Amino acid sequence: MTRIAFGFVAIGFLAAGVATGDDKKPEPPINTAAEQLKQLRKQYDEIEAKFMKDLRADRSEKGIRKANDENQQAQRKWREEALAALRKSGSLPEAFDLIVSVLARSSVEHAEMADLLRKHHAVRPDLGKLFHSMVQGHDGIGRAFVEEMAEKSPVATVRGQAALAVGWQAKWRITQDGEMSLGFGEKLTEDQRRQMTARAEKYLTLAATYADAPVVFGAGTVAENARAELAGLRNLPNLMVGKVAPDIEGETIEGTRVKLSDSRGKVTVLVFWATWCGPCMKMVPHEKKLVERMKDKPFALIGVNGDDERAKAQEIAAARGMSWPSFWDAAKRSDGPITRAWNVHVWPTVFVLDAKGVIRSVRTDDDKLDETVDELVKELEKK
Repeated sequence: MTRIAFGFVAIGFLAAGVATGDDKKPEPPINTAAEQLKQLRKQYDEIEAKFMKDLRADRSEKGIRKANDENQQAQRKWREEALAALRKSGSLPEAFDLIVSVLARSSVEHAEMADLLRKHHAVRPDLGKLFHSMVQGHDGIGRAFVEEMAEKSPVATVRGQAALAVGWQAKWRITQDGEMSLGFGEKLTEDQRRQMTARAEKYLTLAATYADAPVVFGAGTVAENARAELAGLRNLPNLMVGKVAPDIEGETIEGTRVKLSDSRGKVTVLVFWATWCGPCMKMVPHEKKLVERMKDKPFALIGVNGDDERAKAQEIAAARGMSWPSFWDAAKRSDGPITRAWNVHVWPTVFVLDAKGVIRSVRTDDDKLDETVDELVKELEKK
């Protein structure tokens, strides 16, 4: 309290023009526009935190609806204030983080935000943190800006990150074709699919040249991630029922070198799993029974593990009695090179291959797994 009171007295003296004997220059005035931008960015985090707290506090249908309604109202008010501040002070360095928050919530402002970024923030080395959200807008405006950055940004890392984002989005759109829940609805026409494939190939190939550029999300370099995405893009025609599955070669979670093709001559179940995936772990008892039942049959169960810690995968596999081998995918976000090469987006994903390595079933659960395996084993044993 003494310090505060003294502060008021000192201010009073200065305002009255009384000499203090201090020749220091006065503090520069606070940039109120910059402070407003920072405050709005802070408010965004507070709104998100309150929403999550409200959801945890009342998990009833009524409570969830109430939390959502209140959050939407708060977000609308915040968005109006944020846009007003950006229209006035969008050139300030503090505006960038607020633009990131605006784009995280909505793609409606892509054109306006892209214009601000182009005019005032295009040389920022951290521009790449916006690209993932911008390429996913349905109007294509955000993606067009990211394409522009992939080709024209003066920052090499930004060019690489932009190319990866555009290529990833095009490939992802192809693999998720027709998903109503993602807002796509209608399937791509053949012409659209060709255009999307060409875009993915162009930008992923470009991204693969940026060997020193780090990725914004996940691990590894832009080039490493781009090569994995390219493998998935080129595998698309082969990862369908009736096609011979591409081979996998790598280490198991224990460190043994193996290949998927080592199981040729057997009916093979390939399961993409991770310890953090609840549905994956619920399947383990069923998988153990299947392995035990098929122990004298031409059958193999092989996993592809998506954990970010190898030791964790080893520990859980041993504790749960998962005696079958699992490829180690060296994943950092459930999207290691094998996962992306096989275009796996849902965990678990289960492929069933016949003795010739032909894909006979692709599912995201273990329903009808025994039925499919039994049928294929019987076919094989008849020969």
